[in-house]
Amino acid sequence: MKTILVPTDFSEHALYALKTAANIAKKMYAQIRLVHTYDLSSREAHEDVQFKDFYDQLSAVKKEKLAALTKMDFLKGITVSVHFEPNMKPWEMVTKDKYKNADLIVIGSNGKSGSHDLFIGSNADKIIRMASAPVLTVKKEDEVFDIKKIVFASDFHDDSYSVFKKIKFFIDLYKAQVDLLKVITPRYFETTNTSTKLMGDFAKKFNLTDFTINTWNDSNIEDGILNFSNRQKTDLVAIETHGKSGINHIIGGNLAENIADDAKLPVLTIKIKEEVQQHKKAQQQSTDYENWGAE
Repeated sequence: MKTILVPTDFSEHALYALKTAANIAKKMYAQIRLVHTYDLSSREAHEDVQFKDFYDQLSAVKKEKLAALTKMDFLKGITVSVHFEPNMKPWEMVTKDKYKNADLIVIGSNGKSGSHDLFIGSNADKIIRMASAPVLTVKKEDEVFDIKKIVFASDFHDDSYSVFKKIKFFIDLYKAQVDLLKVITPRYFETTNTSTKLMGDFAKKFNLTDFTINTWNDSNIEDGILNFSNRQKTDLVAIETHGKSGINHIIGGNLAENIADDAKLPVLTIKIKEEVQQHKKAQQQSTDYENWGAE
């Protein structure tokens, strides 16, 4: 990992994200790309002389704020580049060639608090959904960011294997224990033996040494992940997402975004690549066809 992307709206929670990114950058000798985006007006407004003066003044203030952030003590020793992107929505940034190849994106969020900060609620959700890079969402200030326990919640089928390498990077970097978690609900029931074997095979595949295998019964997947993580006093929750399609076939909807919104602790979300999703869809269609033909 070489580049950490940190979007900022100059809010308190964005500062938390920058401090967390600084801790990670120092540990892995990475650089930080600090980006501010805003979408202020239409083309017609830009052609208005009075608006142009206001726009230029506002841009100058924002650039000064970006420059001031780079001079903060906690960034000493880290290579930081600043990027000012007017007329761009925050989630559009992560799809641009200039930024989409970042190794990690760190964003601050206050969850579903009703705050007007930029990276709150739907904006943060869209970044999680659209970014191809792993997204780390942080809710509070953490001067140290020392990860000792990570919960990886999944169904432990094919998709999970495609994203776990990036999660294992964090496990190895912090020499953390990983708690493999399968949440069992009334709607998606699975026997303990089946779940245990899936997680055991998964741990063996990645040569995990410091890990636990866990099943947790709850009314829904999200509550199960949050309740287990709180009981374990974990430092980080890691979960995969299908982006616009939601989580994998066992975990549907916008689970990754909901966990990032509701969890009080840091959440690492990793998008499953489209080619993996397409391959799995093709396999399922083939199976459906074979089953239909056998009827």
